[in-house]
Parts: sequence; C-alpha cells; structure tokens
Amino acid sequence: MICLAAFGFFIAMSKAGNNFQIPISTSYVCAYVVRKEGDGYKFLLLKRNSRYMFGLWGQVAGKVEDGETAIQAVIREIQEETGHRPTALYSADIIESFYDIEYNTIQLIPAFVAILDSADIVLSSEHSEYRWVGPNEAGAMFPFPLQKSTVELIRREFLEKNPPAALKIELP
Repeated sequence: MICLAAFGFFIAMSKAGNNFQIPISTSYVCAYVVRKEGDGYKFLLLKRNSRYMFGLWGQVAGKVEDGETAIQAVIREIQEETGHRPTALYSADIIESFYDIEYNTIQLIPAFVAILDSADIVLSSEHSEYRWVGPNEAGAMFPFPLQKSTVELIRREFLEKNPPAALKIELP
C-alpha cells in the first residue's frame, strides 16, 4: 500500500511540475518457483554468478524486454534460468520494491508464483548453483527482508491453501 501510495504521489507531483531526483522503474519481474515434494513444497533458490549481486541467493528475476508483457517476461525468464516452462503460474499479488543504488532508482517488481514439476534445473550463465529448499530454509537463505516476507506470504496463501482463482494466469 505504501509503495503504491508513494507512486501515486509521485505521478501527482510530477504533473504539478515538481522534479524528483529518484525515478521509479517498473522494468523487472520476479518469480518464486516452487515444486511439490512429498507432503510439502520446496522453493528454488539460485546463486548469482554475475557482477550484480554476485554470490547472493535469489529467485528467478529479470528485465522485461521491449514489446513484452510482464507475464511474457516472467515465463521467458523462468525458461532461461531453469530450462523449464512452468506448469502453473500465479500473480503473487505483491509488488516487491527496493532502492537500486547503482542507478538511483526505486524498482517496483511484480512477483509471481511458478510451479515446476521437474527438480532438474538447467542453469544459465547468470547462476553458479541452485538448491531446492523448504520455506524456512528459503527465508533464511534470501538476503533481503522483502524476499523473506514474500516466502512467508506464498507459504500461507499459495501452499497451505488454494490461492484465489483470480490470481491464476492462463499459460499461453
């Protein structure tokens, strides 16, 4: 709510002719990939291998390319970073946000929940390793507080009960 309220304030003030020094960007998407295992679920964590956030564990994430929708971008990113197409996809009904120090921007990132059937991941050059871990371990391994809270939201709203049908995305 605060992020969206701030975004609305930014637009209103921009129209009024005020200049801001911190632009807002919405050019990225992310997906928390999960897989059913036994009587529970495992989250996929990927270890960054590129200069940006080197060595940190994260979820599938990437930039929306020209002409893509957020849904097209997140499906492409999942395929590029895992080697698989999701069997189900949901809006996580959350917008992650952070301040990008390098580019002096506030990033607003729609989060998705993707279901994979396969445990075998084909890593892209962006990552050096992967792990399938339970929600508690995922929360401990993610470096940022918002990632940790998104894992908890996904556990509570998507894994422990059926998510609202309105959040399900029909795969093309």
